[in-house]
Amino acid sequence: MKTKQHTVCDECRRRKLGVRAPQKYDDDLTDALLGSATESSHAALSPKGRAPVHEAIEAHSSALKAVGCLIPRANDDPNNYTEISAAIMCLFLSEKFFPTSSSAATVHARGIGELIQLRPPQFYASGTPHKLFVGFRPILILHAFDTRKSTFLGAPEWKEEPFRRVVQDPLQALLSEACAIPAIFEMLDHCNDDSESAARKAAIQFVEAINHLDFWHKSANMTMGDLTRLQSVSPAGTASLGFPNITVANSLSHSWAFWIICATQIQRLAARHPNISQDCLLIGGEYPASKAVTQKVLQLATYILESTGYLMQEDMKLYGTASAFFPLHIARGALEMFGGDDEAICEQLARNAEIIRQQGYEDVLLHRRTVLLG
Repeated sequence: MKTKQHTVCDECRRRKLGVRAPQKYDDDLTDALLGSATESSHAALSPKGRAPVHEAIEAHSSALKAVGCLIPRANDDPNNYTEISAAIMCLFLSEKFFPTSSSAATVHARGIGELIQLRPPQFYASGTPHKLFVGFRPILILHAFDTRKSTFLGAPEWKEEPFRRVVQDPLQALLSEACAIPAIFEMLDHCNDDSESAARKAAIQFVEAINHLDFWHKSANMTMGDLTRLQSVSPAGTASLGFPNITVANSLSHSWAFWIICATQIQRLAARHPNISQDCLLIGGEYPASKAVTQKVLQLATYILESTGYLMQEDMKLYGTASAFFPLHIARGALEMFGGDDEAICEQLARNAEIIRQQGYEDVLLHRRTVLLG
């Protein structure tokens, strides 16, 4: 049975032929523009993970052709800007799920960033540009984490102006706090490993980031409801977490991952530079090397693993799966780092791996160990 697929390239051809798109396309940009970006990648996924290679190539080709046919007319029609943006998002997502080279995703991420910066921050305060901006923002910030590079989105004007006319939802508010973290990694990467002053500065910044994340969580608890009642048990008896909706699941799983990253980095820097005063590196009132901090890292990592079933359920499609990749890498890395010799944790990792395999996303397990913990 054939399924209907709508891609940016389809829309490009329709406009090129002078045929007006359905009214829904113009009215619902979230479904039509941002939705089409993920659909081009989702078109290459079967109900149980990856589809045949030729379908993945077709999805990638569709997005590439869209960029090719839109760029020559970039200045002819204001709508071209939004279509080019969505088409480049297609390419980026395609490279994330079906990489053609080790640098292609970075190239597309750079292209998205440069395209966004062709307009001032206030351009994205409302309408279609705002919807595109909030769609691109998570992609670019998570890519900054993966590459350990700062992002222009961490600048005050890019955190404030696009949201001047609207209240940030919990996920966007979380990203406003987290977007400063990649810059700390970039600073460390440009310093000598033995530089105690750089290590002290970075560790203090990671502590500040954790404090901001903790404050976000308290605010989110008021905005999204009581988040202490998420625990549930699956029919098979395996602990799992249920969420009110995908936004809450995304927000919490990523906040846990960001917290784990910061805490493990503080522990690493404190251990490597014992002369740094531990009193300025307290995490929730505890010293970095304390058992309480490690237990919280393990607990949050466990929460992320227990979110896998919800995020990867079939009706979430690519949205849930794409959202799960980053937190899962962090959680599995943390559990392997701190509990690799613990039989219970090893069993937990094995159960989680089986859930991932059943959904057809073995690539989550094949990725190299995250560079954000060690």
